[in-house]
Amino acid sequence: MLRQKKIQSLSARAMRQMALRIGLVTAVITAISYTYTYLSYQREALTYLEKYVTARSELESQPFLNAQANTKLMRDEFVRRFQLPNDEDVDKRFHELMKQDADGLWRVRVEKDDFEHKATVAVLPRVRLTNEFKRKVLIAYDVASELGPAFRNQFYDAFLDLNVSDATVMFLPDTNYARGGSVEVFEEDLETEVGATPKANPERKTFWTGVYFDAPAKQWMVSVVTPIDVQGKYVGGAGQDVLIDQLIERANRISVPGTYNMIVSRTGMLIAHPDKMREIEKVNGKYNIGASKDNQLVDFYRAALQATVRNPFVESADGKYWLSVSSIKGADWLFVTVFPKALIQQKAMESASIVIVFGLMALLIEVILVGWVLREQVTNPLQGLLIAIRALARGDAEVKTHSDRNDEIGQLAKEFDEMADAVANHRTRLEDLVKERTAALEHANQSLSDKNYQLEYLNREKNEFMGIAAHDLQSPINGIKGLAQHTIENLDRYPKEKVLEKLSGIQSIAGKMSHLITNLLDINSLESDTYHLLMESLPVRPLVSHVADLYAAEAEAKAIAINVQVEEGLSVYVDQLAFTQIIDNLLSNAIKYSPTQTTVQIRARRDVQWMRLEVQDQGPGIAAHEMPRLFQKFARLSAKPTGDEQSIGLGLSIVKRLTEMMRGEVYCDSKLGHGASFVVKLPVAEQVNVH
Repeated sequence: MLRQKKIQSLSARAMRQMALRIGLVTAVITAISYTYTYLSYQREALTYLEKYVTARSELESQPFLNAQANTKLMRDEFVRRFQLPNDEDVDKRFHELMKQDADGLWRVRVEKDDFEHKATVAVLPRVRLTNEFKRKVLIAYDVASELGPAFRNQFYDAFLDLNVSDATVMFLPDTNYARGGSVEVFEEDLETEVGATPKANPERKTFWTGVYFDAPAKQWMVSVVTPIDVQGKYVGGAGQDVLIDQLIERANRISVPGTYNMIVSRTGMLIAHPDKMREIEKVNGKYNIGASKDNQLVDFYRAALQATVRNPFVESADGKYWLSVSSIKGADWLFVTVFPKALIQQKAMESASIVIVFGLMALLIEVILVGWVLREQVTNPLQGLLIAIRALARGDAEVKTHSDRNDEIGQLAKEFDEMADAVANHRTRLEDLVKERTAALEHANQSLSDKNYQLEYLNREKNEFMGIAAHDLQSPINGIKGLAQHTIENLDRYPKEKVLEKLSGIQSIAGKMSHLITNLLDINSLESDTYHLLMESLPVRPLVSHVADLYAAEAEAKAIAINVQVEEGLSVYVDQLAFTQIIDNLLSNAIKYSPTQTTVQIRARRDVQWMRLEVQDQGPGIAAHEMPRLFQKFARLSAKPTGDEQSIGLGLSIVKRLTEMMRGEVYCDSKLGHGASFVVKLPVAEQVNVH
């Protein structure tokens, strides 16, 4: 005899399920509340943080920008005075001011050496004292003496160096700089001096040195120097030393509660960090983050480099911190505030905890009420119905049910017997029908799966196509918009030549857009089998020369030479438009990836029954592992255009399809770092049976 299983209470089970569902709803509401609160706090915190970091960067940038302006002012004043007519007795004034001391250095005479109010001068004994050099020294002395005191309220010093270290003119009222140094000291070529030479600074730009700790002054400094050239000839540099102790102190001490600040250079040097100052001092300010064993600091620096003006917030690699980044202009450093996400999470969890507490209280009350209702309205009536069913199974028809109830339970009792008979009759038919429908459903599912795979493939390709087209069309459209807007705004004051120049720029960008759209239309026509060829015998030379002429201006703009070599009398059996498109795409790619001052070779010759067209460049070449993807649609390889041109990866795919449609072949020979050579082989005209 089988042992009867213990019957579970319907009301107890219903309450458990109800409690589970209410608990689940409470958990979901809590999660939503936590997420919403977290996002709200995050948005509020990041908004405040952005304003804070922007204000701090503007504050800290001002001394650097002022220092740059000061050095340019000293340079301009030096150049202005040097170019003025000179009727002064330079030699007399030089010797009245200067005297060669026992160590060989020329310095300001002791009786005139008022270093607290005027500049000091140190001229090396090796210098040939021509009148021109003496005049440069006197002008530098006057400029430093007059402008130096004006800069003193904000900056440590002001100096002018002539011919690297030949002469140093310094306004530094804290110490007599010239008399405090020896010949050996002044002969040393400093970064501030060498950096102003044409060799080290061919662009002749104002530059900043790295951070260093000045031991005599016991202060952190960084120097800015503007090169001085007169009539295209190198003279020296004008500079200032900027004290950054207060900047470092503010960065380390003043921060948003729970966060901390750090300052890094884009070249990877740590300038300020509340926990790293002793380590920075040990290496005299040359703390290289890349060589640091602090993995978190390295991750923070790498993440900070990814920030932009439009998106100043980046996440740390471990996802635990927000980094708010803003540039300190002038020195081009990055002011970074490290904001732990745990601050937001803690506040969000506090809010979510309130929801959890009230949710649990509501759950308890709801379960009690539901349990009472279920027992009275459902469990007890069903117990009576169960007793009647068991009695009926034993043949006892006298047992009464709750069929007199005018509700669902009463209706259930009345229809129970009818249902039992109907179930038995329909079971067999239902099983057969299920088998039949299951087989049909499996067939339909397989068909639907196949179609779904095709749709997914087409959808991915469409998304990739639309994404690439939208991205690569946006840049030239913005270029046209910008040029047009600028021309409209300045149309009244621009000469005709300037207007033509702007219109030419618009025309050039429009040409690139046309080339891009042509490629998109061509690939669409090729894939939809609507591209029709009109094959005919055509001479090769005029077609190649025509395309080369179209790209002459673009090549000339990058100083690239196009060399065309076509065998005399060579003809090919092709569609003219398709053949021209092949040459166009290959030549466009060659110019796009070629460095300046290089040559693109276009050679066409007969190779038995083939016309062999080769386009060779001196670009970066193609890596061996990228060769299989070279002619694929939307393929983008590691090589980058040398002139920031756009490329959506369709040109070579079009070349391959058009070549194969005209019964030809195309391949590429390339070695990474040694350029690329694309070869197209098509039937020569006399080898083709045109009938």
